[in-house]
Amino acid sequence: MSTIITKFSDYVIQSVEYFLTRIEDEIVIRDLNGLSNGKIDIIKPTKEHPLCSLMASQLSETRNTNDLRSSIIPAISVTPGNMADEGFTLGQSYKSEVVDDDFIDQLKIYLAKTNKEIQEDLLITPKQIELIISEYNRSEAGAMRVQKNQWHKKEDINISVWSNTPDIDILLGNLMDSIFATIQVGFVGDNSPLREFSYKITKGLTNFNFGRVLFGSEYGLTFMNSFSNFTIYTDTLIEGHDFYPTTEIPGE
Repeated sequence: MSTIITKFSDYVIQSVEYFLTRIEDEIVIRDLNGLSNGKIDIIKPTKEHPLCSLMASQLSETRNTNDLRSSIIPAISVTPGNMADEGFTLGQSYKSEVVDDDFIDQLKIYLAKTNKEIQEDLLITPKQIELIISEYNRSEAGAMRVQKNQWHKKEDINISVWSNTPDIDILLGNLMDSIFATIQVGFVGDNSPLREFSYKITKGLTNFNFGRVLFGSEYGLTFMNSFSNFTIYTDTLIEGHDFYPTTEIPGE
């Protein structure tokens, strides 16, 4: 009979955080101030669409509207898109292996990291890791198993770029094209983790709702991401089989 201890997942990339980090890293090492003739010092990419930020500044009771507006634009945001059913593939087979010292050592590495750092790689908490380690230390050799099931889906990410002037809009558009090219081919010595990466652009957008003209571009990114579900369990009946389902019905 098997007893499930815990479950966790991983992915090739944590989509929103991945693009936020890549864009921010690129911006830091580029001379935005020089490229914009002193009009931009730095831009901090966020998870909130800039027009939403502007609307929130309008609704705030304690605000200096002009100061808030000036600190929001120009802006770059990364937000989730609509998940596409196309390309969704659920793994049909389960792979089960014995949990060993190497598996435990890999998990221990994450105990020295913050939750945010852990979740860049795994959907797991330190409490779960400690539980797995504790159960491993108590179990007989070979009694703890990990069952893995991999699946894939096509993901969408929206990236919004809004500016005060057409010149800045064009500059940031060229910058985003350059960043996407870098992401698509990978960095020095690395291959891109993204499969089937492509994007569409809507340029020349304008907005008149905040007392001035704003100029924007919207990007729709599409790529294939891969995920794995892990089930950690103990099995006292390991006799050449990987998994023993139970037929017990709750309440009987």
